[in-house]
Amino acid sequence: MNKRRSSAPAIEWPTVFLILFCYGAWLATGFLLWPSYPLLALAILPFILALQSSIMHEVLHGHPTRNARINEAFVFLPIGMVWPFRRFKTIHLRHHADERLTDPLDDPESYYQALWMHEELPPTMKLLLKINNTMVGRFILGPLLSSVGFFIDDAKQILAGDKVIRKAWLLHAIGLAVV
Repeated sequence: MNKRRSSAPAIEWPTVFLILFCYGAWLATGFLLWPSYPLLALAILPFILALQSSIMHEVLHGHPTRNARINEAFVFLPIGMVWPFRRFKTIHLRHHADERLTDPLDDPESYYQALWMHEELPPTMKLLLKINNTMVGRFILGPLLSSVGFFIDDAKQILAGDKVIRKAWLLHAIGLAVV
């Protein structure tokens, strides 16, 4: 255990309260606000989901407790994330463990492609990527492109027999059923 984590409190209560606030705000938005003010609920929901995404990032880095299972339980309900938490954690931590952290070819959050890769793409994919390089494209098309690519890759790995990825998706499906 590194020195910084061992000197940290066993439970980071402000983070726990933030997690409770996040899920409470999500429940209140869905059950109390949505029936009377659906447009207001839709305007507030992205902020709640962004907060939950930020919390998931903290959890995968070992917060708010020193116990990974307890931390994962805090974010078990996938209220906004399309990808399973365990897959997000694996890919993100693999990215951080690499000495080429800022290499755009290895960064899972990068859309960069080498020229030779781009030249081999079909014209429709080149057009999609060109649109994706605009601000509107990043907001609308980017999440769709990355999610579809992620789903296809995970499906291939599951069909090839990857039990870890299959378990991550099974747990995610259970969480979605609750949500």
